[in-house]
This record gives sequence, C-alpha cells and structure tokens, in this order.
Amino acid sequence: MRDGTVVIGAGRVGSVVAARLGATAYGRGEEVPLGGVRLVCIATPDAAIAEVCGALAPRLGGDVAVVHFSGATSVHALDAARGPKACVHPVQTVWPERGADQLEGAHAAITGDWEVGAGLARELGLEPFPLADEMKVLYHAAMVFASNYLVTITATAVGLLERTGLDHELALRVLAPLQHRTVDVAGAAPTGPIARGD
Repeated sequence: MRDGTVVIGAGRVGSVVAARLGATAYGRGEEVPLGGVRLVCIATPDAAIAEVCGALAPRLGGDVAVVHFSGATSVHALDAARGPKACVHPVQTVWPERGADQLEGAHAAITGDWEVGAGLARELGLEPFPLADEMKVLYHAAMVFASNYLVTITATAVGLLERTGLDHELALRVLAPLQHRTVDVAGAAPTGPIARGD
C-alpha cells in the first residue's frame, strides 16, 4: 500500500492504479482530501487533465508530485502544479475486471520527472522507458497502430469468417492462435501470400 497517494478519476485506468497502489480513486464531483498527500495521480479523460490539475494546484505544496497517464497529452498539462510532474503511460489495454495486477510486465513511457514517473511505473508493475515530450504524438500514433488497428483488423476478419458460416465465438477462437503467433514473429520477414506476392 502506498500512503499519501490519491487517484483522481475512477474509470478504467484510475480504478486499476488505485487498486494496485492501495489508494482511493475519486470520481467526478467527489471532494478529494489532500492533507498529507505526496502524490496526486490524474487519471481523467485527456481533455480534463489540465483543468483538474489547475483546480487542485492551489492546494498542493511544492513537494507534492503530480502524474497523469495519457499517451498523447503533454506533461505540460500539469504545469499549474509546483512540484515534480511526470506522465506514466502504460503500454497496455486496461480492463478493471482483470484486476490490479494486469499491468505487470508491460512497459510504460515516461515523460517529465524520471524519478517520479519511473518509480510509480515500477510500483504498478511496469517497465519504464524514457520518452521525449515532443515525441508523444508520434508515440501515440504507434500505439494506435499496434492496438486499435489490431481490433479493427480482427473485427473485419471475424466478419469474413462469419460469412463462411462460422459463428462469432468460433471465428475468434480460430483466429487467436494465428494472431498470437503473428505477433510473436512480427519482427521477422512476412510469410504467406505477402511473401509470395500472391
């Protein structure tokens, strides 16, 4: 359990971070007690990060660290706070029902204060790596290709298999081993129709 930590935002990321740290996640409209707090984790939607930080900043001392978890938003969204600031972006999809340990073994991009960001990442079970703040847009685009587009491609492939007569669940089960192996060898040269030029 991490004493002196509050999590602002009780959605997917906020609830998992709070559970992992043994902290409380505060949702919209809830009063956040800041007495004795050493770390404020802002896990709100991206558009609200700067606003939430600005609202809390007058109540935060210069020794209180503030972190957000957005992959696309600059660490400068936290500039209203006087203390150390960092962004910790988990390179993982987050589903609260998968529990507090679901981040274990994934990586995290750290911008801003390395000591604060990397320390928190490790507490969450993440392996930190540095990312320049000005590279976040490019970085986030890479994450979208690797994750969101995979979902889109899978949905398209499942739809095609359903047209052959497979039901939805069977189509997903048929594709899973192929997709897992493909990800495992993704750094190697392509195989199949692409390699043959079919």
